[in-house]
Amino acid sequence: MKKIAPIFAGLGYSTIFGFSFLASKKALENVNPFELLFLRFSFATFVFVLLIAFRIIRLSYRGKPVVQLIPVCLFQPVLYFTCETFGIMECSTSTAGLVLGAVPVTVAFLAWLILDEKPTWLRMLSLFVSLSGVGFIALNISEGENTIFGLILMVGAMVSASLYNVFSRKSSTYFRPMETTFVMMISGTLTFGLLILAKGAPALLQRSVTVLPSIFYLGGLSSVVAFFLVNFNLSRLKASQSSIFSNISTAVAVAAGVLFRGEYFGPLQATGAVLILLGVWGANRK
Repeated sequence: MKKIAPIFAGLGYSTIFGFSFLASKKALENVNPFELLFLRFSFATFVFVLLIAFRIIRLSYRGKPVVQLIPVCLFQPVLYFTCETFGIMECSTSTAGLVLGAVPVTVAFLAWLILDEKPTWLRMLSLFVSLSGVGFIALNISEGENTIFGLILMVGAMVSASLYNVFSRKSSTYFRPMETTFVMMISGTLTFGLLILAKGAPALLQRSVTVLPSIFYLGGLSSVVAFFLVNFNLSRLKASQSSIFSNISTAVAVAAGVLFRGEYFGPLQATGAVLILLGVWGANRK
């Protein structure tokens, strides 16, 4: 069970993240990106406070190098979600999926440089197979308009996600997954809350009522639960192994689009989904 748990964690968070695009798209019809991010992380922080108050979870930072969590929080949630949320508004879904699909390859390279995690030839081949699957899906799911600014933002999101994987893996030596996740939620709340105050967002509380279902999903499942699973995964697997689960999110997002938005899904998309799963299996075969 100890060896299987990280696999189930990877499947769990990638599935949750895959459906989060639907919730974000719906919420952005009523609030702007910074408002959505503030509502998401403030609700996640509230859930954590309740869990701590009722002693369901226990956190301890005494004697631990908290400074190591600064780069974790900087890259995820602050930089990643800023780039991703604004990038999706400037790019087609397919382009965003393709760019973010490069995360496992970037993580493998950065983990080699920073963590000295030398990838085997089989793992690199698996990464390539999985990335090819993302390409099949992303290039054939839909047509869309792209801007240079949007592409730059999505590349920024991809780099931020990759660096987060590496630094979260590094900090897992000292911090339990729940401890890392809690600090991430607080950093997101404070950062996007200050941005909201700086911009002056009137009547946010009134408008937030219209996006409550999305906030419950994004703040509860996609933030608290999913990021706990990510940090747990990174505490048990190498960063290059863990990151490849992110490609499953692309396949899940496609399935969600087909089921709930009536998007087209044909043989090429099915081939891409199979390649993604093969890549995940190959990278974690042992």
